[in-house]
Amino acid sequence: MFTLASTRNDTSITLDACRALAAQMVCCGHALAFFGVGAAARPPDVPHMQVIGVLLFFIMSGFLIAATLFRKSAAPEYGFKQYFIDRFARIYSGLLPALAFIVVVDGLVILQTGDPTISRNYDLKTLIANLLMNEGYRGIFPHFMPREAFGSASPLWTLAIEWHIYLFVGAAFFIFVRRGSLYLLIPLLLFFGQTPFRYILGSTYGNDVGTGLFALWLGGAAIYFVLSRWIPPLWASATLLAASTALYAFEVVPDHEYDLATYPALVVAVGSLIAITQRTKIIGRAAVIRTAADYSFTLYLIHHTIMMAVIALVPGAQGWLWFFAVVAASNAAAYAIACLCEMRHKKFAAWIASLWSREKPEMAIAPKQPR
Repeated sequence: MFTLASTRNDTSITLDACRALAAQMVCCGHALAFFGVGAAARPPDVPHMQVIGVLLFFIMSGFLIAATLFRKSAAPEYGFKQYFIDRFARIYSGLLPALAFIVVVDGLVILQTGDPTISRNYDLKTLIANLLMNEGYRGIFPHFMPREAFGSASPLWTLAIEWHIYLFVGAAFFIFVRRGSLYLLIPLLLFFGQTPFRYILGSTYGNDVGTGLFALWLGGAAIYFVLSRWIPPLWASATLLAASTALYAFEVVPDHEYDLATYPALVVAVGSLIAITQRTKIIGRAAVIRTAADYSFTLYLIHHTIMMAVIALVPGAQGWLWFFAVVAASNAAAYAIACLCEMRHKKFAAWIASLWSREKPEMAIAPKQPR
């Protein structure tokens, strides 16, 4: 039987490890480029590791949201409101402090250097658009709000796509599976469905960046649907993992990582890994992995800003010493911020739920007493 219980198998800790690894891939991949090191780990020799990290994020997101929706919807009281609160708290517990951090750091850099790369999107209108998750919007109202990431925070473009996918998929699920309120959910479906539809086969600005990210997300959801019904034998999953990983490595071309033709092999590789972990229980508590996963979202959001600030303020910052120092600083800053914000997203969700229902926080999360 498929389960994500950490006491039963290694799947939960493996997903945490993948989440932490993907964030570090994005961070280190950008650092290699910023500080001019590791030529053998960058195109044209190998693909951009930061792009592979983004692809992994979308697969895992599809898998986890599908698992969440179908697992939690078994409870009759679970509806779109609870789903929205959970997603809002999870995303905005990281986004709000990250944007505050970016506003301050970018402002200081602009004050010192006037860097045009940062200052061109450093304005209130773009900040509001990013708060509303509009920077990834690719619908029928292209001039509704600015569509650029704020300041130096270019990684935010993928977060906005994720947000639109969350609300579109959630609305669709509660309309067609749980028969939710059509008056609320149909407008959400129509508006937030525009961007995911654009990213089924399309990309950002037509330059192939982000091609098929929603298709990849759906591939992650498909992993859950398959494994929740049938988990292959261990030997079969291991064989499939080796074959799909080798096929993906053979297919993917540097600077063309957003190639739809390569996505099936990557999805199968991730699915095979999850299938293997469903039949193993060999990893212990792995506190380091859990911690790295707990601040991975914040790291993803702020690392690019830190690196751009260093390059702007210290134009000669090149070499391995700078690489390791700034990667370490990015991790330390992300951990410090996440301890106060991202890592408390469940408490944030409970607080929002209590406000929504006008109950005290402890009442909102207290278990029902038997009659």
